Amino acid sequence: MEPHKLPAVMWKTCPIHSSLGVLGRAWTLLVLRDVSFFRKVRFSDILHNNPGLSARLLSIRLKQLQKEGLIDRAVNPEDHREVWYNITQKGLDVVPILAAFIQFGARHRAKEVFPDKVPRDFRTLFPRDQEYMLGDFYNYARADGRAGAKARSG
Repeated sequence: MEPHKLPAVMWKTCPIHSSLGVLGRAWTLLVLRDVSFFRKVRFSDILHNNPGLSARLLSIRLKQLQKEGLIDRAVNPEDHREVWYNITQKGLDVVPILAAFIQFGARHRAKEVFPDKVPRDFRTLFPRDQEYMLGDFYNYARADGRAGAKARSG
């Protein structure tokens, strides 16, 4: 096996470490999951989808994600009590990360995820949504799909 090469530009700090400063906070990825995969998701929807998440902590996470530019808050101009959250263009870059978690959970945590306990493949779970779910990695995954399958099986 050929050793991995260092990037052409040295990092001041690790991009994974830096990203975890935003995405690694408790409940953050689950909030982003709800905002990414549901249209016009409301505060109450997110609370309902995530038992154990308190309203106070959800409020904090939503404000942090807005400050980071990953989500935006929309208010119905006709009824200011109606508020929902949307994923931003920057936030779409997180969707492939969520997709990787889905793939890992569906493949390696099937006993906890599915009633029949049978592992599933990402393509089976999302046959029509792969381009959205993989973002910029979509073409890479399609081009490398055969090579990746060979590497996993061989």
